[in-house]
Amino acid sequence: MSMQMAELHYTTPPSYDPDSLAARAEELLVSGIETLTPDSSSGTFLLIHKNHSRQLEGVSVAPQTAILSSDKKTDPAQYAATVQQSWACNDAAARIESSKWSLLITEMLADGLAPAERIRLFHGVLQAFVEITQPNAIVFQHSQQIAYPLAYLESCEKDPIDRLGSLNVRFYSVSNSETKDMLMDTRGLDEIGLHDLQVHFRDLDPNDVSQLLFRTAKYIFDNGPVIDSGQTVAGTVPDSKWSCQFEQSLVEPKRDVLDLNPGPPHAAGAREVTQ
Repeated sequence: MSMQMAELHYTTPPSYDPDSLAARAEELLVSGIETLTPDSSSGTFLLIHKNHSRQLEGVSVAPQTAILSSDKKTDPAQYAATVQQSWACNDAAARIESSKWSLLITEMLADGLAPAERIRLFHGVLQAFVEITQPNAIVFQHSQQIAYPLAYLESCEKDPIDRLGSLNVRFYSVSNSETKDMLMDTRGLDEIGLHDLQVHFRDLDPNDVSQLLFRTAKYIFDNGPVIDSGQTVAGTVPDSKWSCQFEQSLVEPKRDVLDLNPGPPHAAGAREVTQ
């Protein structure tokens, strides 16, 4: 199951008090946080958002944010692909290289929440941890990007969807001897119950395509899954329309995405509709 996940990386072993962190998260969220520490020796604990409980098969279930400590040292080789997609962190590789310890923050039992509330709860807890533990780097697994902790905190003045780590647009060159094809997609929507976007194209400015993907992703986040196969969105030039259809993603992670087709002469590759 897809979910929001962020790793906090440190140059020295992180030290923190779960109650203080929970108190700061509650101050930010007002979500009725209760702390559960199943294994105090490992540093692992849960923050339960009691104000958001729902009935699931006759049982009251509350979404949770889990904090999982790890005693494994950071392996920089595992983050090479993420470094390449971290456009806002110029020294991402160096930060991962200098980090030796990490902990993981992940949501649990949150799939029943609306996307806006789901992302708000996750970022409220994450903000509390970044403020108090001062990591060296943040690795957002769900959006595949690395962020400066201070830059992340500055972005916390914005709505959660606009904060660093919520959405990312990835870029791939898929050129061959005959064409200079490019592929761009979003990461971060699938993990909150919406569809990511994808464009396979040639002879268009990647910056324009990136802006289009961000605008469309924000529109879907604000309005829900209102764009369906067969509909169109405004393209990168005035009066242009790009057709939409659901299909399987061309790059990992494999998932159904909403493909935006710029049409000839800019469309690249074949497109197959998913059921």
